[in-house]
Amino acid sequence: RGLGVIVVRNATRRDSADRQQPFNLQVPNGTQTISPTPPGAMVYSIDRLQVMQGDLLRGKGGTSNPLPGRRVLARRLHDTPFTALQIEGSPGSYPIHLDGSVAIVVPAERALTWQSLSPEENPVVRERVWLSLVPGEIRVCGGCHGVNDVDQIGQPGASNPPEALRTLLQHWQLQAGELFTDGFE
Repeated sequence: RGLGVIVVRNATRRDSADRQQPFNLQVPNGTQTISPTPPGAMVYSIDRLQVMQGDLLRGKGGTSNPLPGRRVLARRLHDTPFTALQIEGSPGSYPIHLDGSVAIVVPAERALTWQSLSPEENPVVRERVWLSLVPGEIRVCGGCHGVNDVDQIGQPGASNPPEALRTLLQHWQLQAGELFTDGFE
């Protein structure tokens, strides 16, 4: 089927060295990771992760007379058969659970990136790299942009059992039917 799964254990946890994007993050009514320094720094609410896929488009010449070459354009995820857990009205967006976790079935062998969004759907943290998975791969990370040594509050990376993965697996077991009878590959 050409699918993989991305799992984030806690999207509010960030590497302590990453100061280029917001790092005081909270899930409304859920977990938060807020650095004590600098005091009074802005806290950002995030409640969804929006996945973008890289679509290759002709760069110049229009559709009637395209010139050679392609460029990658980030578009909201639209190339996956498993959309049941997407947030309605927010294409390519999946909920960040109260524990900060996210689990998403994504197309394999596609360039993917993502951004966390506020409840008002404003981008908060934008991933700066493209990632792809091989069919059947399950990629798990402790937090956004990875935690090399410690996160923004001096703790090691998240190791919580991701509630979002439990929700995804329960939904898949109950509702996916024939879609994944052959597995993800």
